[in-house]
Amino acid sequence: MNSRLRTFLSILFILCTQIIAAQGVNNTESLDSLLRNVKKPNEKVDIIIAFLEKPENHYSDNAIDIANRAYQIAEQNNYVLGKVRALLKLGNSYFRSSNYKKAMEYAQKSKEMSEDLDFDKELALSCSLIGTIYNELGDYDNSSQFFFKSLKIFEKLDDKEGISRSLGKIGMVFYYQKDYKKALEYYNNSLSIAKQINIPSLIKMQYNNIANVYSVFNKYDTAIVLFRKALAINIKIGDKLGEGTNIMNIGYIQMNKGNYEDAFLSFQQALDLASELNNSKCMAECYINFGYCYYTINRIDESIDYFKKALKEGQRNGFYNIISQAAKMLNQIYTKKQDTIKAYKYVTLEKTASDSLYASQEQKHILKLELQYIYEKKEIERQREQHKKTIITLIIIFSLISGLVILGLIFSSHRLKSKLVITEKEKIELELISKDRELTVNLISLIKKNEMLTNLSNKLEQLEQSTKSSETRDKIIRISKELRDNTEDKMFVEFTTRFQEVHAGFYEKLLKFYPDLTKNELNLCAFLRLNMSSKDISELTNQQVSAIEQARYRLRKKLRIVNLETNLVTFLSQV
Repeated sequence: MNSRLRTFLSILFILCTQIIAAQGVNNTESLDSLLRNVKKPNEKVDIIIAFLEKPENHYSDNAIDIANRAYQIAEQNNYVLGKVRALLKLGNSYFRSSNYKKAMEYAQKSKEMSEDLDFDKELALSCSLIGTIYNELGDYDNSSQFFFKSLKIFEKLDDKEGISRSLGKIGMVFYYQKDYKKALEYYNNSLSIAKQINIPSLIKMQYNNIANVYSVFNKYDTAIVLFRKALAINIKIGDKLGEGTNIMNIGYIQMNKGNYEDAFLSFQQALDLASELNNSKCMAECYINFGYCYYTINRIDESIDYFKKALKEGQRNGFYNIISQAAKMLNQIYTKKQDTIKAYKYVTLEKTASDSLYASQEQKHILKLELQYIYEKKEIERQREQHKKTIITLIIIFSLISGLVILGLIFSSHRLKSKLVITEKEKIELELISKDRELTVNLISLIKKNEMLTNLSNKLEQLEQSTKSSETRDKIIRISKELRDNTEDKMFVEFTTRFQEVHAGFYEKLLKFYPDLTKNELNLCAFLRLNMSSKDISELTNQQVSAIEQARYRLRKKLRIVNLETNLVTFLSQV
């Protein structure tokens, strides 16, 4: 009997954590009142998600509709974090309604989006949900893999609550595989962290988990102490479903220890709470518990009544496990009473329920394989897509690098050309400066020659005045004139030749735009182009400075320089 009760206690714990608790308050109206004055769509999504976070709303009939409402708002307003969180809520809601295929679909979507957008916490929660689905389907290898991945992410984030929950779920995997020592290790680690961060819901969850392990070890006193600690927390936070589960577990231990009166009281309290919540599943479990307890103390007729109540509740709601247990006990009782007709009736019901349970288990197994196939297929597609994206990214990066290299080469080539052009220009300018200097030196030399010839001419004039012979005087005058004319002609020819070499095309350009310029005016332009002063020009040409100034004035008029601010030398230097 103890072995059967231990097994049943484990089943009860598993089932009661997934039971749908009917709510007395209309959740939709309650939520609408919260959203009434909220204008921003993102805030609405956050409020809906927070609403679904509350334990009393986890199992509501319209949880899926509410989560879908959050998703639609987030999608319409491109609120990506809201979309991921809404997908998680949809996945959890479908899981609680036992639609594991839909739950997995939304869990995988949230996982993929979280990975793409680097939402680490949401990725951890997605992995945890996928692990929970696999665990429910009995695929412990995959469930533990995702729970450990979730744990690793929470540890990276230093999220104590996430770490505690992950440790508890890993412990649950070991518990289902009957590795109770390992389960206890993870439950205790989870409890330790839950106490550090003082989250009552986490603390009482691990008290329940640890108590169940001690129940398996037949350490009932320790187990009952832990169940009572969990019960106190449930009473404090107002979790009536949790209260009922704790009290029912306490009743089991009391029955195992032979404290039947206490067990009856506990089962009655649990039944009252289940009735208050209108929770058919818990009520059926309570009827089964009463039946076992009465059967154990040989109050057969009373046990029959409760087994029949459990059977009726199970048939009305399709609880095959309840139907199977109740029918099995009724078959056993009527067989002992040698009432073969009733015994046969219940053995048939038991077989039908067992077949349905088996079919359900087979369906879960097939679903597990299907989900595994879908998941692996999506992962392969995702890896291919990721590989494709990686290749495209590498091509883009390579193209950008190649483009930058080409641009760099073009820029370097342009800089080099520019540098060469500048160098060449500077070279030409240096050559021009050098030639200008050479030309200037040549002009200075001409000026000196001119001064010397002028002195010589003056001396000849003095000699002419002192000579008495008219014939000699005429010869001196003729020599002086020839000397002066030849010197001036040679000087200007030499100057013009050298100037043209340095400033090729200067005269041509001037004549093209100002064809009325005379030879003397062209020479004056050349002198000014060399930045010679009026004094230097007068010494070179044997003219008065005032005459040079007058010539400059006439030249300005011919060049049509009206603006007095325009410098004549600057103007000619630009020709």
